[in-house]
Amino acid sequence: MSLPVLVVKIYQNQKLLLTFIFLLSLFVSTVFLFVLGNVGPVEHGVPGSDYSGFYKPLAENILAGKGFILGDGKNIDAPGYPFFLALIFLLARFLQIGELQLIVFFNLLLTAVSACLLYLLAKHLFDKKIALVASFLWLTYPFNLWFIKNPNTEVPFIVLFFLGLWLYLSALKKEQIRLIFLTGLILGVATLVRPSAWLFVVVLAIIIFLLTSWNRSNLKIESLTKRIGLVTFLIIGALVIILPWEVYVFSETGRLIPLATGGGAAMVDGLTFGLRTGAAGDQVVLPGDVLALMERAKGESLLTIPQVLQFLGRELAEEPLALFKLIGLKTARSWYATSQMWWEGRILMVQLVYLISGLAGLIYGLRQYKEKIKEIIFLLAVVCYCWALTIIALSILRYMVPAMGLVLIFSAIFAVALIERLIKTRKTSSL
Repeated sequence: MSLPVLVVKIYQNQKLLLTFIFLLSLFVSTVFLFVLGNVGPVEHGVPGSDYSGFYKPLAENILAGKGFILGDGKNIDAPGYPFFLALIFLLARFLQIGELQLIVFFNLLLTAVSACLLYLLAKHLFDKKIALVASFLWLTYPFNLWFIKNPNTEVPFIVLFFLGLWLYLSALKKEQIRLIFLTGLILGVATLVRPSAWLFVVVLAIIIFLLTSWNRSNLKIESLTKRIGLVTFLIIGALVIILPWEVYVFSETGRLIPLATGGGAAMVDGLTFGLRTGAAGDQVVLPGDVLALMERAKGESLLTIPQVLQFLGRELAEEPLALFKLIGLKTARSWYATSQMWWEGRILMVQLVYLISGLAGLIYGLRQYKEKIKEIIFLLAVVCYCWALTIIALSILRYMVPAMGLVLIFSAIFAVALIERLIKTRKTSSL
């Protein structure tokens, strides 16, 4: 069988195509680990402090039968990722291999799965060509590959995130209660991996009411009763996963905690990032009034989300310009910043390639895919949700990488349009 015939056969058979994407992702990720795995600031460190200080001890706590809460219970995080690590640790002990090596192995597999899921998601929204290019962009996207070498929540979360979105769209197209309930279950698990996703189910529920009432496209649902049923079972599915955790935390601590205790601290980190010094001694250059706002936030000893919101309300009334400047900085930094301020200028240069192509694809899509307007709005709504949460918390690229998978769908639209135009121009010039 000649190579062109093999390529056509793979392209026309979805199972073969998904297998090819999976294997290609494994190959690219492995090459990245060996060739570029150590590229970066000397302080980047593997494993990271989150793993050493929290995830690993809690995973060991779980294996020892000591429960899902570490220490005195004052700082509680969702148990999804530590439970995932506990399973890996158990397997590592059985196979008698290093825990970190096995984590990297599973990261490779999950990253390949995410590339396949992004293909299915993009194909559901647009077509096979766009989906294939989007998956190729994703499996080579450097800031996704960066996660592979280090234990972190992003790798399993991205798989759950893409899977939940694909199931959600499939449920709307087929108007199936079972599928939407499964979507809720998956997103509930995703929330236990990354608590910041807790409002995502609400956003998707709102989308069901707003987008499916329009005419045109696969997202149209005629029956109001059906829409109410889909929303209800989406939320029930998520609660089936989340509520047992809430009950467990209450039984252990006597407190009602919404998933984790770190929400206020995350917001304070985002308000005071300019006061910290990066790993290489770098600091962000800020206007004087913004720096003064950060100093006030630090001096307030803000501990909870309500306290942070009260502080922001006072700042809005007394120093609105400084607050708007800070929001603008956080809005931009969400796409390229790092927690330790590592190589932010270089990261921005790489990100601009994807962001500019994504914006071009969005503009082209709005002009050429008018029948897909609801699908485009859906993608934008999800990206904006992730962006808003990142602005509220510590505004760094790490939190935006899951949404970048959706941005790359727009980049793929632009890339496919460009390739098709080049092919058409070449054919015309050869006549």
